[in-house]
Amino acid sequence: MLTRQQAEQILDEILATRSEMDDAECKSGVGNAFQHALCAMSNRHDRNGGVVFVGIDENFQTIGLADVEAVQKEIADWASDLFNVPLRVVPEVLGRGGRPILAVIVPPCPPGYRPCHFKRRGPYDGSWVRVGNSTRLMTTDEVRREITADEIARGTVPPFDMTPYLQAPLTVLDNGLIDSYIEQVKKIRPASQIERLSREEVLRSIRAITEYGKQWYPTPAGLLFFCREPQRYLPQSPVEFLHLWGPELTSLGPDGSRWRMNREVIGTLPQIIVEVEALLLERIATRGIINGFRRHDEPEYPRFAMRESIVNAVAHRDYTMRGSRIQVRLFPDRIEIHTPGGLPSPVTVDNIEDEQSTRNEAIVNLLQDFGFMEKRGYGFNGIVATMREAGLSPPLVRDNGASFDLCLKSHVLMSPETLQWLHQFDGLDLSPQERLALAYLRVNERLYNRDYVRLTGCTSVEATQDLRRMVDKGALVMQSTRGGAYYVLSQKIHPPQSNLFDAALTDEDRIILLAKERGRIGRDDVIAALQCDAKTATNILKRLTRQGVLKQHGKKKGVRYSIPAQS
Repeated sequence: MLTRQQAEQILDEILATRSEMDDAECKSGVGNAFQHALCAMSNRHDRNGGVVFVGIDENFQTIGLADVEAVQKEIADWASDLFNVPLRVVPEVLGRGGRPILAVIVPPCPPGYRPCHFKRRGPYDGSWVRVGNSTRLMTTDEVRREITADEIARGTVPPFDMTPYLQAPLTVLDNGLIDSYIEQVKKIRPASQIERLSREEVLRSIRAITEYGKQWYPTPAGLLFFCREPQRYLPQSPVEFLHLWGPELTSLGPDGSRWRMNREVIGTLPQIIVEVEALLLERIATRGIINGFRRHDEPEYPRFAMRESIVNAVAHRDYTMRGSRIQVRLFPDRIEIHTPGGLPSPVTVDNIEDEQSTRNEAIVNLLQDFGFMEKRGYGFNGIVATMREAGLSPPLVRDNGASFDLCLKSHVLMSPETLQWLHQFDGLDLSPQERLALAYLRVNERLYNRDYVRLTGCTSVEATQDLRRMVDKGALVMQSTRGGAYYVLSQKIHPPQSNLFDAALTDEDRIILLAKERGRIGRDDVIAALQCDAKTATNILKRLTRQGVLKQHGKKKGVRYSIPAQS
C-alpha cells in the first residue's frame, strides 16, 4: 500500500508529464467514475492497490475541492458500504497551487474477497480493474480467474490441473506413456520405489487422476502428459508457431503472406516442447564463435534460453482460458512468446527473479520429473544469465494480467558497429558496465533499473548509483522520479532504434504507433488494441487530438484519426 510520501511523488510526476499511470488516476470530483476507480485500484494485478487524486481535471489542471471534509466523508461511506468488502482507504490532503487535492490511497482487495465488486451488481457485472492507464469492467474470464485463484489460495478448491476432467474416461490415458514416465523417474531418482506401485497408484501420487463421485477421472495434468491426443479434451493446449517475414506481425513477404510458417504444434507437453525447440533451431541463424584458433557455430539465441522460455510458457499458462493459445513468434530480429494468463501473484515483472509461484503445481512437478525443469525459480534467472553470457540483451517481459509476454532479442550488444558507435562516449570515463548499458539503449528504447541489473549482474543499489552517474555525465536522461523511473539516451546522442515491444509503453504510445502503422484508425481499433471500453477509447483519441498528436477526419460514426502531416 502506498505511503503519503509516495503519493506526493506520484502527483508531482502526473502534473509534470500530464499523464495518468497504472497505479494512479485523476478525477475532478466524486461520482460514479470515482467509485469505479476505487474498485479498479483494489483489483490491480500486482496486488499493491493504488491512488486516486480528486481535484484534478481532465487537462491535468489543479482545480481543488470546495469542501474537502464533506468529500472525505462521502468517500469513506462509499468505501465501507458499496463493495463486497470494506475498502480501508486512506485520504491524504495535498496542497498544489494553493488548492487542496485529495489523494485517496486504495489498499488491495484482501485475499478471500477477490475480485472487489459492487454488491448491487455482483462479481460478473460489478468488478472493475485498472489496466495500464485505463479503468474498465473485468471480463467474465478475468472474474472467473480471480475467483478461482482466491479459492485455490485459501485451499477450498484444488488448482485446475488437479481437478477431475469428467468428459474423459480413464481409458484415454496411454499405458505406454505411463510406463515411459516410470522408467524416466527410475533414471533420475534411482532410490525411488515407484516400480513397486501399480500404474493407478503412480497416477494418483502425481495427481494425474483424481476421484469424483466414487469414480476416478483423469486430471488436466494427466491428459497433458499421458493422453495421446490431449487436444481432443483441452483444445487450448496446442502451441502456435509463427515464423514471420518481417519485423512486425503486419509485415508481408514476397508472396504477400505474413508468415513463412504457421504451424499448430500438438501432442503431450513433452512432445510439444521438443517440437517447438526443433522448429526454432532449424529456422534461426547461427553465429561463428572464435575460440583460440578454432571456429564453431552456435545458434544466435542460447539454446537454454529458448527451451526454458518454452517450458515456462507451457508450465505456467492459464489452462482455464479455453479460447487462447501459447504463441511462439519468430521474427528476423527476435523471438516473442505470448502466454495466456498473467503472472501468478505475488510474482511481478520486477520481482520475477526472486518470487516463486505457480498455478499448475502438478504440471510443474511432472515437467521436473521429465527433466524439462530444474530447481524452482531458476528458469528465468537462467534465461537472464545465458543471454548475458552470449552478449545479448536480457529478456524483455510484459504482464497485463490477462497474458504474459517474453521477448528474446538477437542483437549482439557489443558488435563492431556498436563499438564504433561507443567512441562518442570516450571522454566520459565510463565503466564497462555503463558502456554496456549504452549499447543496450542503442537497440532498445528505454532502460529500467531492473534491465541494468539483468544486463550486468549487479545489485539494484549498484544499478541506481551507476545510472545516476550516467545522468550526471550527460549520457542518459531520467524520465521519471519514482519506482517506475526509466532512462533514455541524451538527445545529444545518436538516437536509439525503435522498440515496439517495450513493456512500459503507455496506452497513448501504443495508439500513436498503431496510427503510424495503419494510416488511419477509429475507436474500434483502439478498443481492440487496448482491450478497453468505448468511453476510454474515445477519451484517449480526443486527448491525443487536443494535443495535436492525432488529426480527426469526419464526424460521428465515420470519424477516423491519423498522424498529422509534418509541415
